[in-house]
Amino acid sequence: MEIKRTTEIFVETNRRLVIRQPESAEHFLCPNCNDAMLAAEQIAVVFGISRRAVYQIIETEAAHFVETETGFLLVCPNSLAKILANRTETLGEKL
Repeated sequence: MEIKRTTEIFVETNRRLVIRQPESAEHFLCPNCNDAMLAAEQIAVVFGISRRAVYQIIETEAAHFVETETGFLLVCPNSLAKILANRTETLGEKL
């Protein structure tokens, strides 16, 4: 009689992303979440999506954003994360 064994291995990983901004950069807090807002380009890198996808979500969904006087688009990472999580849960999309 042959004995078969199954071994399960679980791996937990943590990821920390440090975003450095120059001293001259404008700093804004989201008026709704009170969290630091990031430029659309930074958001795209953090979430691993294209800048175009970031702009589409801002135009069609309820992500918190502001446009500065100098024309930069700043996005709240908390609100975008919630939208992406809902999208993944309901549609089963992989980002």
